[in-house]
Amino acid sequence: MKRYSLKIKEIELQLHDGNYNRRVKYNEKDFDILVISFKEKADSIRRFAISAKYLPNSDSIHLIFDPNTRIIRFSPQEINTNIISFDKMLYPE
Repeated sequence: MKRYSLKIKEIELQLHDGNYNRRVKYNEKDFDILVISFKEKADSIRRFAISAKYLPNSDSIHLIFDPNTRIIRFSPQEINTNIISFDKMLYPE
């Protein structure tokens, strides 16, 4: 049986008042899964994962936070369908 190991890159971001567009810089795509931890408040961390194959060939994407709705989306827009928010899967509301 062949075993595979995934290389995961984790990036931690924090919300800054007035700056709701955060750059997620991953540099080289030398990993399999990108995990983004976004700290909205002191006790609120939201996590998102995306396969490197869906990331653009640039060195970064952008996380866009709407402070009114608390909705998070990513840019470029086409990667949004491939992002998994695994906090919601672990802790359903």
